[in-house]
Order: sequence, then structure tokens, then C-alpha cells
Amino acid sequence: MSDSTTQRQAPGSTPQAPKVSSTYTHSKLGTIWSRQMPEYSGSYPVGAMDVEFPIEPQTIGSFRHRKLANKQKKGTSSEENITTAGIEIDTVLFTLFYPCDLDQGQNRTQNEGGGKGTVWFPRPSSTVKGFMNMAGVENSLIRSLAYVGALTAVHGLKFPAHQRAPIRTPPSGKWPLIIFSHGVGCSRLMYTHICGELASRGYVVAAVEHRDGTGPSAKITSEDGQERDIDFLRWTDLDWPDRPEDQQPKDDNTLRHDQLKIRLVEMQSTLDVIAKLTTGAECAKSRLMASRTVDWSAWKGLVEVEEGSVCLAGHSFGGTAVIAAAADPRFSPSSIIALDPAVERIEPWSATIPCPLISINSEEFSHDQDYERLLRLCETVKGDKHVYVIAGSTHPSFSDVFLITPGFVGGWTGLSAPPYGVILITLKVLDTYFAKSPKAVMESLSTTSVDTMPAKPVGRPGDLIHQNLV
Repeated sequence: MSDSTTQRQAPGSTPQAPKVSSTYTHSKLGTIWSRQMPEYSGSYPVGAMDVEFPIEPQTIGSFRHRKLANKQKKGTSSEENITTAGIEIDTVLFTLFYPCDLDQGQNRTQNEGGGKGTVWFPRPSSTVKGFMNMAGVENSLIRSLAYVGALTAVHGLKFPAHQRAPIRTPPSGKWPLIIFSHGVGCSRLMYTHICGELASRGYVVAAVEHRDGTGPSAKITSEDGQERDIDFLRWTDLDWPDRPEDQQPKDDNTLRHDQLKIRLVEMQSTLDVIAKLTTGAECAKSRLMASRTVDWSAWKGLVEVEEGSVCLAGHSFGGTAVIAAAADPRFSPSSIIALDPAVERIEPWSATIPCPLISINSEEFSHDQDYERLLRLCETVKGDKHVYVIAGSTHPSFSDVFLITPGFVGGWTGLSAPPYGVILITLKVLDTYFAKSPKAVMESLSTTSVDTMPAKPVGRPGDLIHQNLV
């Protein structure tokens, strides 16, 4: 558990950065013993709920994969279903993290919502199967052992958000909105700590579940109640029927480009759905999943959804998505946050980013060619731009992974910074960034500025490195 103190803020269009101190210490056993993620350190208790909402059906992508035909649709033959190219998206799924009102929900039972503690690993069988598919593991014994190991590690694990608790009324203005996009091999619940921490500071965060074949396993529930799974897609298992045999892709870039198109549709649809739900639009008949039980009238007028007011954030391929979205005329973000963005996926880059950009990166990423690509891309940013590196961190450090696993797992992967410390530093940078005081980052954290990222680490593990930009 964590014992933290904060200075209360007044969230609105320009929330103030809280002064946060946390005494949480990461256990050497991770969460195996406690089965509980660290408490959030901001001023507000956090609510969380899943929302799945129908959107205009679209088939995106020109690739074909027999495994996409997980569920045969009504009125189609099995052969027709198997040979359909691309992925059909007809709903959008996201988890909302938001400041909640426990006083208003204190008389509600956990079945009705408001109970503290939300399950972190809700579909263990499908998810473990998906991870095994990602790794190319077909041995049934190994797959069975992996399932047992996963249950041992995360069964019953919860993150400290109150399920479907009522939203809190902001002290002034509206709660700012952040749309979060996950990385390849992840899901919307792999970043619950960063998303929940932001919510505890006075933001509404919509963590999108991308059903584009980049996650281990995702489920789509259509408006007619039919369910189908979208499993992880390996480019070697696909073909592009609109291309001759000698022009088939030689790597996964073509697939990632198609998946990026899907992500932009899902992010835009998420924003559209939240705008409908929070502006009083009539949508009761269209709601799916947990959203059926929510009184959305209580959300009316409490979230900033106006053009130019929404922040887009993402990790890895999710960082790629928010960069692409910033240059897309369908979006007009107030700013973008890119954590270890996979810039290679959008090269060659010739667009302009009109809004501010902040990129917080792992030391591992800073030694990759994508870091140099990121610095070149920053030359096209017309707003403020800031690039940071956290010494001793690795690519998965921004997710929940190292908070859950025993300490030696991070060590095996090269992590030398404290797992919780990486998250806390990231949050402190974002606190000052959202408070429109980037200079405060340099003043409040142990920061070194460099013109060129050295091959060897700068400072101690956990120190913040500021990349000087042209």
C-alpha cells in the first residue's frame, strides 16, 4: 500500500500540479502476495468502468487471415466469412478512469458499482492463449504451464479503482480528457497505474482497447449480441489478396500501417462516444456492457470534449498512433504525450504537428534508432516540444508489468531504476507539463540536459535526462 500526501488542486481547463510525496515501496515479490496494485497518490478517489458502444461499421485493412473468422456472421457462408479481407470494427471499447464521488455512492452495493478494487486480468484463458500465440508456442504442455503460472501471478489481482462509482463534480470548470492508446502485445488494462494516477489528479482518462490484432486477445460484442474474438496477428500468417505473390510484404510494416488506420478510427470513435455520453445526447438504446447500468445524465457537462481541448497519449505503437493523430485533420488535440513512440511505423514522415508534444522515454529506447527518428520528427512540431529520458528504465517500465512482477524480473530485462520510481517520475513530469510549467521539471527533479544522448547512462538510475532540441 502507499501512504501519500497531496495538495488539493482545482482541476479545470488548466489544472495545477499537485505536490505529491509517496512512501510506497515496491515489494521484492511484486504483487504476488498482496494481490493489490499501489494506491493512487493524487487528491481524488478513482472510479473505473468499461464502456462498449456501437459505431458505424467499417472494414479496415487489405490483409486476409483465416483466423479472423472466429464467429460466423448471420447470412454469410463460412467460405465468404473466411475470405473477407481486413478487420470489421462495429463497436469501440474503452475503460474510463475518473475522479469519483464516494459520498454519493456510499449506499451502493458492490454489485451495483462503487466497490473498491477492479480486476486487472479479466479474461485469463483467452489472454494467456493470445500471449502463447504471440510467442509462437504450440506445445500444449508449455501452454498449460503458462496458464497455471499466469494464474499464480495475477489471479485475484486488483487495481485500486472503485467500480462504476459516480463521477465527482469538478471544483470548477470541467475535467480535462485524455485518450490513451496501448502498445503492441498489451491491452487497455496494462497501464492502469498511470491512467489511475492521472484520474486521481483530476483527469478523465479513456484507455482504448484496440481490436486491431496488436493485443493478445480482444473481444468484440456486436449490437445484436454476437461475440467474436480478435487474436494477435502475425504478419507471416497473413496475405494481401490485392497484391500479386511477388509483391507480398517482406516484414510487418504493411500490417502495422493497416493497424494504425484502425487505431485512429477507434480513437476518434472513443472521443465521439464520450462526447455523446457527456453532452446529453440520446443514446440509451445503444449502450452495451457496463454502460447500461450507468446514469450518464450525471456526466453531462463535466468533461472537456470540445475541439482542441483533448490530450492524446500513448506508449510504443500507441505513441505512434497519437503522433499520427496529431497530424490528422480528424483530430485537434490540445497536446500529445508519446512514451517510447515507435516512429519507424510512420516513416517517411512529412506532416506537421500543430500542437505541443512531450515525449518521456526509457533509457533502453534512447539507444534505439527510433530515438533518432523521434528527434528528427520533433523538428516538425510547431508547438512546444520536450523530450526526456529516465535513466535505468526499460521499454515496459511505463506499463504495470514491473509493479506486478517480482523485482528480479525487471533486473533480467535490464531495469535498474526502481519500478515505482519510473512511474512516479513520469507523473511528476506530466504534472508540471499540464500545469504549463516545463521549467519546473528541471527545478523539481534531478535533471541533466544533453545535446547528444551518450552511449553510457547519465547520472543514477531514476535520474531524468532532458534532451536539448534544435
